Amino acid sequence: MTMRFVPNLALSSTDYGLLYLFAWLDFMRTASPGGPGWTVPRSSDGTVGGAGDNISDYLDLGQYVSGSSESWFVLRQPDGARELLFNRTNISDQQWQLWVSETAAFTGGDAGNPPTAVDQQEIHPTINIVQAGVNVVHMGADDAAPYGWWIWANRSGNFSDHQGSMGMIPITDSIQPGDTAASAVVFFHDPTGTGWIEANLTQDNPAPTTGQCQAFKPGTTTFDTCSALILRNAVGTHFPNVTAADDNGDDIGLPVPFGRRSALADPFFKGFSDFLLWNGITRVPGETFNSLTRISVGDVNFEWDGSTVPLSS
Repeated sequence: MTMRFVPNLALSSTDYGLLYLFAWLDFMRTASPGGPGWTVPRSSDGTVGGAGDNISDYLDLGQYVSGSSESWFVLRQPDGARELLFNRTNISDQQWQLWVSETAAFTGGDAGNPPTAVDQQEIHPTINIVQAGVNVVHMGADDAAPYGWWIWANRSGNFSDHQGSMGMIPITDSIQPGDTAASAVVFFHDPTGTGWIEANLTQDNPAPTTGQCQAFKPGTTTFDTCSALILRNAVGTHFPNVTAADDNGDDIGLPVPFGRRSALADPFFKGFSDFLLWNGITRVPGETFNSLTRISVGDVNFEWDGSTVPLSS
């Protein structure tokens, strides 16, 4: 596992949805060590569509005429085991749909129509992927298995003013029977002004306009909400935000467990992720610690590059 990062990337025009998505795509398809080394096996710029990487500029994502001109792209992770599909469904540059194929099986597609896969699952329906604002983007992704990634966008001048987030969080411990390396992940997205906070991460019910986690039920193709689990005792919450540093003064982070309550349909336990940690003490978004090797993005934290101070503008 080697994390790659793009911090403090300012989006330079008012095409916020296109710039946000293109910035992430461009980072993800950059070969290691500059990026995590995903590839684009199929795509459309609205004029040329089908096999290959046809996206060279953020404006290539800006095409939509139903049935004849539609921007879309497939991202394939470096080991070839999983593909993600982003496609437009209307004329709004902000609004996109996201799908996953856990067997990297997307085929077909042309300039006006996205490809399909026999095992495709919708991660989120058509939503505004980022809010309209002068945004700054921060991203991290693993260039080796299990290939986790995350992105955070904030309004210029205030890291805490969240504008949009996504992530693919690998399960790194207690992978359940029936889960494959491809399916042992949890997806997160939030198109609102909140981001990686407990209220979103513990959301049980599908609500595409709010933050939520989703995952496959181990051993099946059932895809549903999958909450991050907090740690409590009879008095109240310990993680996130209410556990002191240890006696050495070191920060304590809890690997985030994921599961679905038995009161809901298709309950399951997914496992733990040390890619994503609950904060032990309360931190503000953008706060770094452990010598710049961790960064808080709300009630959780990720690995950081060890050298960059995250700027808000």
